[in-house]
Amino acid sequence: MGSADSSLREAPGAENTAIIREVLASPSRHVQLALVHVPGPAHEIEPQPYLRISYNIGPSYVIDATGPQGRQTFPCRRHSLLVIPPDTTVMHHAGMPKPAGRAYTPVRLATFRISRELLASSAMALGLRAKQAQLEHQVLAGDEVLRSLAAGLLADLRAGCPDGAQATESAATALVCRVLTRQARIGPTATAGALARVQQHIDTQLHAPLALEELAALAGMSLFHFCRVFRERLGATPHQYILSRRMEQAKRLLWSRAGDAGAGGSIVDVAMACGFGSSSHFAAQFKRYTGQTPLQWQRSGERPAGA
Repeated sequence: MGSADSSLREAPGAENTAIIREVLASPSRHVQLALVHVPGPAHEIEPQPYLRISYNIGPSYVIDATGPQGRQTFPCRRHSLLVIPPDTTVMHHAGMPKPAGRAYTPVRLATFRISRELLASSAMALGLRAKQAQLEHQVLAGDEVLRSLAAGLLADLRAGCPDGAQATESAATALVCRVLTRQARIGPTATAGALARVQQHIDTQLHAPLALEELAALAGMSLFHFCRVFRERLGATPHQYILSRRMEQAKRLLWSRAGDAGAGGSIVDVAMACGFGSSSHFAAQFKRYTGQTPLQWQRSGERPAGA
């Protein structure tokens, strides 16, 4: 794998400046580390011939991605892992809400570039079939083991692989095996489709009550299994995810109505349209999510992603 990288580029219309990327030298031809700093809210990830596993070493953010599995939304919390398979193109819209007049909170990722050969050898070591070794674009919540493996590999590559290429590749293999096992255990293809249906249903029913039992039935899973799989695949509980989608919808509605007369009534309407039973409950949740009241946010002229 060469050190040249055009895998990230600024999306058209984005207000960010250049993406900063540092590729560290590695004695291994199978594992490299790129430290990536994305100042703005949107970027395109172009296809590369190697697997990328990005370890989120910055603040939490949300990815609204368009890729091989269609359009999906992934909460990407600190220490979670973003998996980008070889030859995959995706568009990410990322960035925490910003107060008026201030810059977006940058996304900071430690991206492990892993060769096809190491991916294949990891899958064979686990006894997986070829189809089970085809990773999907996804975010994996960072459990204690994943965090330890990713942090250990990051420290080793940053230190220049002091124990040699073979030791570094062993550490990378352990991380890849864990990611493969997680995906194989969850059942990637069927689960991705089920969760995509649930996500689409949530986005069309944000104005209405969304019972977990209803969502689990839509996914064809038991309530316990649904909640576990949802958190493992999307990095958030169903409740957290629904709240985040309601907040994003609220921002879009507030922005679109910023010039309307009667802002108070407008905010009540937004609260109802986003599934909140009262404007006071909506205002409290909105301030917790953005750091501003709905009226403050609306007056700031903030433009939500995708608007």
